[in-house]
Amino acid sequence: MPEENNQSEELEPQENAAAEGNTSETAVRRRFFSRRNAGISLGVILIGVIFLALLIVVVYRYGYLDNYVKNQFVTKMDEIGVNFSADKFNLTVAPLQLHLENATFNDKITGEKLAFIKDAKLGLTVNDLYAWQLSRDISIDTTDVDGAEVWVRFDENGDSNFKNLKFVEDQAGSRVNFIYSSLKVSLKNGLIHFGDVTHKINADAKNVALNLEPLDASVPDEQKRYKINFNSTDSNFIYDESVVQPVDISANGIVDKLGAEINDLKLTTPLGESTLNGTLTDWAALKYNLNVTSTVDLRQTAEIFPLGTPLRGFGNFSGTVTGEGAKYKLVGEVKSDALEASNIRLKGLNIAATVNGENSMYDINGKAVAELLTFEDFKIDFPQLVGNVRGTGTDFRWVGELQAVAAKTPAGTIAGLFISDAVAEYKDNQLYGTLGNVRARKFSSQDVELQTVLAQNVKISNADGTTIVTAPNLRAGVVNATGATLRGVNAGNIRVTDRGGRTDVKADNVRAETVETEDVKLRNLRAKNVTATDTKARTDVKLGQVQADGFNANGARIGDLTANGVDVSIAGNTTEIYSNNLRVAKVETDAAILGSLNVGGVRLTIRQGRIEASSGDIKAGNVALTNSAIDGGGNVENVVIYKPVFVLEPSGRYRASADLSLGGGVLGSVRLGAAKASVVAENDQVALNNLTADV
Repeated sequence: MPEENNQSEELEPQENAAAEGNTSETAVRRRFFSRRNAGISLGVILIGVIFLALLIVVVYRYGYLDNYVKNQFVTKMDEIGVNFSADKFNLTVAPLQLHLENATFNDKITGEKLAFIKDAKLGLTVNDLYAWQLSRDISIDTTDVDGAEVWVRFDENGDSNFKNLKFVEDQAGSRVNFIYSSLKVSLKNGLIHFGDVTHKINADAKNVALNLEPLDASVPDEQKRYKINFNSTDSNFIYDESVVQPVDISANGIVDKLGAEINDLKLTTPLGESTLNGTLTDWAALKYNLNVTSTVDLRQTAEIFPLGTPLRGFGNFSGTVTGEGAKYKLVGEVKSDALEASNIRLKGLNIAATVNGENSMYDINGKAVAELLTFEDFKIDFPQLVGNVRGTGTDFRWVGELQAVAAKTPAGTIAGLFISDAVAEYKDNQLYGTLGNVRARKFSSQDVELQTVLAQNVKISNADGTTIVTAPNLRAGVVNATGATLRGVNAGNIRVTDRGGRTDVKADNVRAETVETEDVKLRNLRAKNVTATDTKARTDVKLGQVQADGFNANGARIGDLTANGVDVSIAGNTTEIYSNNLRVAKVETDAAILGSLNVGGVRLTIRQGRIEASSGDIKAGNVALTNSAIDGGGNVENVVIYKPVFVLEPSGRYRASADLSLGGGVLGSVRLGAAKASVVAENDQVALNNLTADV
């Protein structure tokens, strides 16, 4: 089998060749993992590491890494809307830290300055440094700033200079993402400029120092709470060109993304000092609940701010303030030993009130008590004010009630004053008020005392130095005047005007149920068209008409009395009373009865206890003599007394003189014709001179 032999011969060489090939491949592999090849590989790796190290050194040494990070930082600022530049921008690797010098942050659109940093060091951490990814998150762990200046401005529309900035989250895949969550900040030598065009406010916070660090750095960033300390000294505050300086502020507390806990905040200014603590629960809505203690120096306030009113004294406030945004609620007490505002003075003031407000508008419910209140010539002892006050700025409206132990006015002194259903409005330096019910236990002046005084719907206005008081009705249980007591007094349609030391009083009518003196008692006294003018020099009173139903005088019973054109003038120790006409319907005594009595031009002068009276002719008409005077009675007709004069000295000595005319009549069984005589009386002596009569 030659063919089979041939095939066998062919296979054997192939198998031999395959065996030889396997042997060769094994030999090659063995040679690749030899010591020689391992040494070459290690050398290549070392060269690569050295090259990489050299590359890093070159990149770091010659600023390529700085420029890379800076470009990423500038790009990030540009995305926010800020143009950033710095004289120095260095990055160190160990520790990883960014160093800035003379860095400026300007608005990209307007070019306006936002901030300037003199020197800052930012401690950095690269998150997931060895992860195989193209983007890197750089966490800013610490920020140390020495010398920073910030500008914050609000224009007339209420927009700030930061309105063009866009604080957006970094997009996934960004080359470098800067994360500010785990922030620890230290700032010293800071300066903050603040301005608000709408509210006319400018301020500079100087020597600002701030420290901010997390309470627990191990918790997630969204749960971190930060301890904060803030200080600013020698600052200033300007309101409408009025400067307050120096202003010192210190604060410490805890803040997080939800709000803040203020442990202590202290504000010290020339105007006073305030301290507060509490919580802020919503940064966006600015919800707050604060405990406040404050002391205000009103004299410094008046000198710094052009209020147009001189102020003096210290006011102390203690209470709570809660609110949201521009809305607020204040509950607390105001105390002051002494306060002065222009010509208003308060002593021992204590106010307990609740105030609700929004911006300059306010609504107050409370109670105010003071030991003493003085206003121009008004003085009120222990006033107590209860009610509601609503207003805007210095303009307000008050509704409530007022009590006072005593009140001294230009017209006199009021004791036991109580006012209810009162409304008062103060606007543009003008005061208007309505007093629903006024009650006083006593009112007294130099010449008059009123007891149990009642009035309703009293209206008061004070403007341009003039005070006007009107009342439809005034009642007094008792009125004690000089030598007289009036009971059941009513006055209608009263108007009192006080201007520059002069007080004018008008009343349509005045009525008294009884008038009593030592010797006289009148019933149902009425006066119309009453006017009175009081100055420091004199007091003048005019009465259009005076009437009385009747009165008793030393046993004489006198009927209806009417006097017209009555004038009363009081100057110093002199009082003058004058009436155009006096008419008496009937005079009845034990000795005689006069049917009527007409007196023209009555004048009465009282000077230092001396009384002098005179009048025109007195027409007594017919006189009926009673049996007790003349046996059998009688009458005298047409009695006329010409120009009588009566003088009573303080010692009790008196003189009287008159001319007497009797037209005729019957005395007992004697008939009289015409009779004339001069009658002179002095003390107990009476002389009848020049008597002529037809008998």
